[in-house]
Amino acid sequence: MPHGRSFAMGLANVQVATRKWHPDIVAAVILLMIISLLGCGNPVAHIPEFSTAGQVPSPGIFGFGGSQYRLIPYDEVNIKFTYHSERDLKVPIPIQPDGNITLDDIGTIQAAGLTPADLGKSIAAKSSTRMRNPEVVVTVVKYAARKVFVGGEVRTPGPVEIREGMTPLQAIFDRGGFTPTAQIDSVVLIRDAGSKDPKIGRIDLQVALENASPERVVLLANDVIYVPMTGIGRVNQWVRQHLRDIVPAELLSLRPYGFC
Repeated sequence: MPHGRSFAMGLANVQVATRKWHPDIVAAVILLMIISLLGCGNPVAHIPEFSTAGQVPSPGIFGFGGSQYRLIPYDEVNIKFTYHSERDLKVPIPIQPDGNITLDDIGTIQAAGLTPADLGKSIAAKSSTRMRNPEVVVTVVKYAARKVFVGGEVRTPGPVEIREGMTPLQAIFDRGGFTPTAQIDSVVLIRDAGSKDPKIGRIDLQVALENASPERVVLLANDVIYVPMTGIGRVNQWVRQHLRDIVPAELLSLRPYGFC
């Protein structure tokens, strides 16, 4: 039986059984049923903790123009074939959200995470079956904005321009900080969201706030931070939305619990 129907039947039984009770007590019983149904536990407890293995940014990941600069989605690159100018691209091409570029006669090539020189070598290797001793020069003509995206239970959800070494807590405070109903100990971080295999995990920021402990995670461009609502926050929201449908009219006039 669906939760909504069983819950409505339960409420009907409560109303019959408590007909002679004081309205305040009846309201308390109903609210306890709501809390029991919706739960006050962690809404993202099933998501594993975010692993930092292999996630240390390489030198130059934020330094534009350096030889160690690594490409990210939305960078635009120019591709030149040194000895086969007829194969040169006429216009720069953007790196797709999944980190790839697509070239005629070559196909899809992973670009994000590589230096321009490494990408040139990768293109040359894939071109070697069609041309002799290809040499490819890749240059960045437009750098994508380095942003992360913060949503959920924060004051002003939206993008944040990141700096080298920025942490999730710093990005959240850039968007005004947490709301009162934020599940601070289980913030969700999504990395490589545009790829076929995004990395998703929970981060406990309660420890960093309460104990001034250093954060383990350093943000990378295009990370997504989602702050879920606490269980009790979801109960409060649900009650606000459905109170008039489930509670007798004479009780609504009392409004003793501040939900209306």
